[in-house]
Amino acid sequence: MKDPFTNEEFEPKRKNQRFANSKNRIDYHNMKANKLRREKASVDKPLNTNFKILNDIMKGKKKAEFHKEFLRGKGYDFKIYTGLCEVETNRGYCIYNFILTYTESYVKIIRNN
Repeated sequence: MKDPFTNEEFEPKRKNQRFANSKNRIDYHNMKANKLRREKASVDKPLNTNFKILNDIMKGKKKAEFHKEFLRGKGYDFKIYTGLCEVETNRGYCIYNFILTYTESYVKIIRNN
């Protein structure tokens, strides 16, 4: 049998053994996870930044309204969100458990727990 990570030939000790040793198995899965992480980084990094900003400014608040320039100054990216959502009568852009609705100059944020 061939190890999918190193392509070395080996004799499996179990029926379901795919790798020659545990180091190859771990390195193979780490390589795959790192590749996926790099591919998703262009979205995940700004999304995490947005989430951290919202978590910080909404500490202890259920609802709040902020000027768009205030959020821009914090580094918030208005093009990144996890989806469109609706909870009760609140509809808007979501970043995990936050719902954001926009007016001309302000952003209303609701924490949805």
